[in-house]
Amino acid sequence: MNSPLFFRNRKQRRERMLRKMSVLRAAKERKRLENPVEHEPMMERFYRFEFCVRDKLNGETAWHDLVSVRHAAKAVGLILKFCD
Repeated sequence: MNSPLFFRNRKQRRERMLRKMSVLRAAKERKRLENPVEHEPMMERFYRFEFCVRDKLNGETAWHDLVSVRHAAKAVGLILKFCD
């Protein structure tokens, strides 16, 4: 591979390829901007049950989805910790 034909005009070939690639990238970006992709809306998780925590002092209530018993225990624990 050390023949003189291999290294001839190597820099020019590389620069020509880089110019061609930049033109292709610009065309692809123009095409993407002209025809934006419409994404479907994300599905929301549905939890069948919910639980409520009520503050007796001011009557404030907060409803939360019951993801799991562990989640409910953690939420109630945080409420007790920071609302004293």
